[in-house]
Amino acid sequence: MYETEVGKHDVGIVIERTIESQNVQDPASGFLRQAVQIAWDYHERVDGIISELAVGWKIERIARVDLAILRLAIVELLVGIEEPRPADAVVINEAVVLAKKFSTEDSGKFVNGILASVMKGKEKYRERLGLKPEAQEDKSGGE
Repeated sequence: MYETEVGKHDVGIVIERTIESQNVQDPASGFLRQAVQIAWDYHERVDGIISELAVGWKIERIARVDLAILRLAIVELLVGIEEPRPADAVVINEAVVLAKKFSTEDSGKFVNGILASVMKGKEKYRERLGLKPEAQEDKSGGE
């Protein structure tokens, strides 16, 4: 996500180059492809949510690492990337840990605040992404 944003490179090329250069094997490579592609597909709508919640911040001013982390976490919270879906608290914690490790000193608090706000308005934000309310999703697995 970060490389695609900063380098303005094609997301598919970046994904495959990362998998190859980092020697990512299945099933992790499949998860990586799916997670980044889904986050990229939704990134413009997710950026609208981030812009709304990051009061006093323009999207252009948000650290690119924080933006990449937020995009992935918000998509994981609202859309879901893997089954079974991890608990929302786990997704938020992982995002905060990544922000603290790879971004600025205050990034963990910033990311946590945005994601907490997303959770407060979860159904509203799912709707903004064009998704059905979670209660209406088919949980039967197509059976």
